[in-house]
Amino acid sequence: MQERNQEVVNKYYTRGMAASKKGELELAIADYTKAIALNPEFADAYYRRSKAWLHLGETEKAKADMQIASNIGINSSTVLDETLRNYARAWKVLGNV
Repeated sequence: MQERNQEVVNKYYTRGMAASKKGELELAIADYTKAIALNPEFADAYYRRSKAWLHLGETEKAKADMQIASNIGINSSTVLDETLRNYARAWKVLGNV
């Protein structure tokens, strides 16, 4: 039963990431929220939802979610992977790659 629940959580989380990449931030937030409802200790979902809130200009909601993610213990590889992608994108924009 618990394994099945985690599968559902992961589906919502993955679908949220896909929606976010398409710029469908409201849909992404809805999916992250469903994942969090099923697993309130899913720090990565709070982190991703925080970023979506931030892009929508909802800074207070973004800060609240980031604080929760930090308190739970966000997966450092999630943050590192995203930071490296952003760094590579910045270099391309600057014409250095």
